Parts: sequence; C-alpha cells; structure tokens
Amino acid sequence: MIITADLANAVSKVNPIFLEGTLKIASAEAKAVGLRDGQIIQAVIENRGDHTKLLIGNKEFEIPKNLHTGDGSKFQAKVSLLANGTAVLTPAGVSVGSGTTPNAFVPLSPHFMNLLLHSSGFGNLSSLYGSGILPSLAAKAGLGDLISRILGLRLSINNLTSGEIKNFIMNFGLFNEALLSKKQKLNPNNQKVLIAQLVRLLNERGIESQPLSKALLDIEASQMETNQSLHNREMFFSLIFPFKEFGAWNFSFSKTQNPENESSSFYTFNLHSKNETIGEVWLRVVVKDRNNLSMQMWATDKTTYAKAISTSDKLNALLNDAGLKVSSFEVFNEERPGNRLEEASKPILGEKNFSGISVDVEA
Repeated sequence: MIITADLANAVSKVNPIFLEGTLKIASAEAKAVGLRDGQIIQAVIENRGDHTKLLIGNKEFEIPKNLHTGDGSKFQAKVSLLANGTAVLTPAGVSVGSGTTPNAFVPLSPHFMNLLLHSSGFGNLSSLYGSGILPSLAAKAGLGDLISRILGLRLSINNLTSGEIKNFIMNFGLFNEALLSKKQKLNPNNQKVLIAQLVRLLNERGIESQPLSKALLDIEASQMETNQSLHNREMFFSLIFPFKEFGAWNFSFSKTQNPENESSSFYTFNLHSKNETIGEVWLRVVVKDRNNLSMQMWATDKTTYAKAISTSDKLNALLNDAGLKVSSFEVFNEERPGNRLEEASKPILGEKNFSGISVDVEA
C-alpha cells in the first residue's frame, strides 16, 4: 500500500487518541451503544472548543483533548469486549480528503496497523544484538559482510565519545525519512537500512527472518511514536544503544511544553541498562531553565548503588565544569517503579513509596 501525504496527515489526526494503541469505553456506555465483541464500527472524532468528542452513531463520548484540526476525522475500529464489559476500540482506517475532493475512507495496511499497536519497546532489537542470531546467520552464503556491517554499528563503552553518540542518534528514527524527503542520501551504515536489506535477502533465500522483522518493527514503531508526539506539539524520541562489551542502553528524550508559558517547558532524559557488571540501572534527568538538572537513579545491585553515592561529588564537579547545575540527586537501591522504559518517560509526581537516599550535591 502506498501511503500518500493526505493519508499520512489523516493518520496523524487520529493517532493521538490511540497513544496506547487502543481507546477504551466504560462497560455501561458500551452496553448502551450496543457494542459487540468483534464488531467493526465507524466513528468520528470532533473538536468542540475545549472539548473533544467521539461520536459513535448518535452517542457522544468525552475523550482527552487532542490537537488535530479540521471538522472531523472519520475512522474505523474493531471492538473487543473485556471480561468486565469494557469495550476496547482498535483503529482500522481513516478518512482522506482535501479541498473540494470528497472524503474517502481508506483502510490502513496490516503493517501500518502493526506499527500503531506495537508496544514492546526495543525488546526485539535488543535481543537481535544480544543473542547469537546474527552470528549464526553469518555462516549463510553471501550474508557475512552485511551482518558484519550490522554488528559493526555497536559502540564501545571503553572509548565512547559524544561524537559517536550523536552520529548513532542521527542514523536512527525519523532522521532517515527527513533526509529522504529532502532527496538526500542516507549513511550507508544506517541501522534500519542494513537490517531491512538483510530481511529482504533472507526472504529471497527462504530463510527464517521473523526475529529481524520484529526488530524493524521496534524501530518503525518508535518512529510512529515520535511522529505522534510532534503532532501533539511535544517531542518524544527513543532508541537503543548497542555495545560490544556492555549489553545495551535504552534511551528516551522528551520535551514537555507549557502552552501558556514556553519558558517553563522542561526536558526529560531516561536511560535504562541491564548487564552482569552493574546489574539493572535506570537514570532519569529533568532539565529546567536550560542548565538546571534534577536527577534520580535506581540500581538493583548494592555495589552499583553504593558507588553512585560515593562518586556523586565527582559527577557534580564534572557537570559543573560543563556549565550544568545539579539541584538534586536521588539514588534508590531498588527497581524503578513501573520497570519499563516507556513507563519511565512519564513524569513521576507525588510518589511516596521510594526507599533511597538523596545526595547533597552542594555539600
């Protein structure tokens, strides 16, 4: 299926409602409308001043405010009823039209639907680098060089530089499509391109390619999530850094804007890693006023936890030298609440159940 500009725009109008892949309707309301399990329905999303309405037949539902424009976005969805009677709507298509052209309903392709509903983070991509899948495929005729290029994308923790991190980020996610839209060439060592080439070659040879296809799905679903946040006038970007000797880092970056006061916007950086050397570690950094940092760290390994506390003064000095001020640094010897990177991207406000230590960074 070819996704035209009109279709891409229509999808972006609908997608913000389905940030978790689905939209739920309470049991009583679902029963009142007569929704049935497996039913395919057509619905409309409309902005009415400060309210956003979901229209199914002659019934209206109040849903969280979204920022799409236009008189309405028509979409199709499949109904799934949970045991408690709650109806879960899964989007299946959008309405496309421009100018004087009448709206036409276009179903989304199965692959596009997979991207909308994909929610495994980078588990498949991480497994691809961390397991023996790629080395085992290298023995297949004609694939060794391509697999070596993919494995060569891994960074080295021992001599990591800011330039390498920047280059890796620029070869990930929506940056690829941004270059293509400007008719510019991609870096030949582009992660998504190389994995896609390997999938194509495996399929041509009749070799199992599902693990790599799922890894591609991780990347493209991340691109979709970034596009959704941009449509909501926010920013969210996530990726995984694979290392040769250290496992991987899951990393996300977001900017939350205050529409009434741009200067009060803040940036959030989240990092998650797990390996035999340091155990499992989560780091969350909130940046306000350009250089004011609030940091939180969760470490399951006691040695890592103790080392973070004992070296906090060195970290503070290093950041100060870079022109950054650490206003707070909290360290916890436990798993991060939620225990998932996508959960980590959400602000943790009002939490009362942490058992850790606040490091006095100004002592």
